[in-house]
Amino acid sequence: MRLVNVFLCVFAVTISASSQDFRPAWSPGEIAQRSSYSLEQKIVGTHYFYWYDYPKHHFYQDAAQTVDILQDHFVKPESVSYRDAAWHAEQLDDCADAGLDFILPVYWGTPDNYFKPDVSFSVEGLAPLQLAADRRIQERKQPIKIGLFYDTSTLLPSTRGELNRTEKYDLRTNVGKDIFYRTIRDFYFQIHPRHWATVEGKPLVVLYGAAFSKNHDATLYDYVYENFERDFHGVRPYIIRDMSWAQGSDATTQWGAALSGPYFFDNVVQIGAGYNDSAVPGRSTPIRKRENGNFYRWGWEKILDNSANIVLIETWNEMHEGTSICESREYGSQYIELTSEYVKRFKKGDSGNQRFSLKYPDPVPRPPSQQGSEFANEDTVSIRLGSPIEEKGIWLVRGQTDGPVKRARYADEYCIKTVEAANGYMYFSIADPFAYDVKTPIQVKYTYYDDGFVWHALEYDSHDSSATLNGAYKMAVRVECTQTKKWVTREISLEDARFVNRENGAADFRFAVGGGSFALQSVFVMK
Repeated sequence: MRLVNVFLCVFAVTISASSQDFRPAWSPGEIAQRSSYSLEQKIVGTHYFYWYDYPKHHFYQDAAQTVDILQDHFVKPESVSYRDAAWHAEQLDDCADAGLDFILPVYWGTPDNYFKPDVSFSVEGLAPLQLAADRRIQERKQPIKIGLFYDTSTLLPSTRGELNRTEKYDLRTNVGKDIFYRTIRDFYFQIHPRHWATVEGKPLVVLYGAAFSKNHDATLYDYVYENFERDFHGVRPYIIRDMSWAQGSDATTQWGAALSGPYFFDNVVQIGAGYNDSAVPGRSTPIRKRENGNFYRWGWEKILDNSANIVLIETWNEMHEGTSICESREYGSQYIELTSEYVKRFKKGDSGNQRFSLKYPDPVPRPPSQQGSEFANEDTVSIRLGSPIEEKGIWLVRGQTDGPVKRARYADEYCIKTVEAANGYMYFSIADPFAYDVKTPIQVKYTYYDDGFVWHALEYDSHDSSATLNGAYKMAVRVECTQTKKWVTREISLEDARFVNRENGAADFRFAVGGGSFALQSVFVMK
């Protein structure tokens, strides 16, 4: 532990430097020790949560240690500590058994306040982790490289420990950009280049959602690239943004695959094994059952037929949300073995099993006699979300736990909007007599308020079995907010709509929202 204490003392002295007066942490010779993956190489990594320190840290809600808030459980909880290199070594051994190439420590670094008690694990845990990684090298074991998962919730003033500030940071300003950049810089200051997970020589930076900032644009990436190159002898990072961030990074991913199924982008796919956070007090997120590994298998089979080369598994050990694939009391080593099997097939270039399909979610028909029979011969159904709401063949799905909405008024118009969050949804159901298991093109016209969110997307129940959950959540269009502060109307053609009520709450389509709050005035669906 003496090495760790020395490291922390040096780090504490250095981290106060702004991006303007920071001295490079590593010499050119040290940076030359990094190895690299190529863009054509198939690689697999996972989000690595290391905020556990049995029995206190993130195990129990109360000081008496009686309210267990973990959904999945470690087999030997008493041995779990981010301070202990032996625990990290066990995790890295298991990652190697699963066939993983790299881990993404979920970093809660807060520039200028790194040793705030509830976030200090972020810096204190990285030295023991590297000690475990160094031992693997000494023992000639397969290296597990280390990249950054930037948990951007640390941008919130309350998380950073700024008690006198409530306003989120504007990442278009130099102050906001500097805090954002120093989080990335200081993480890689702490990780020796021989452990860096790099693509084409560029260290990996994977971003969580954008909703924790006030505003941002693509100049944020330019700021990071320019300053990182200066501080790390010409090396720039490889940034994989969550899709809630502005375009302009190296690649794209999306958080939430453990709940919704795999998300596919040009060269990156994110996958998860299932989701259940019901053990955490106050949570009401829907549960995605694992179905004895079939949900995970189903996602991997789709990955095998995709061209992406980078797979991000969500997650190695987020035990609160039941997304873990590490060894656990609930599942043993089942998901380590499953991951190993599929990683081998992925790297071999195997094709997916077209016969493997996930039956969930099944269609949920509503008898015409009970709802909407008067719309059977209509050409158009609609919903106007004013005061009052006028539902004519389209219903707002109320009470959906991942889609809380509320009334609002913008530019003198009443509307319904999503509750502000990193990610949110607004669900709608269409009268079955109007459209159920349709085979003809559908036109959707909707009017929304262009401000207050980062992006929104229409996701609909489709015939496209390659889309999320066998087509239940196909993205039709993704729209960036341009902040005109005006009501905007868009029309979208859906050539393969199915509308058999397979979305949450027996819905047929939903608006997914990335960051902030999305206000909707009306929706029309036309044959």
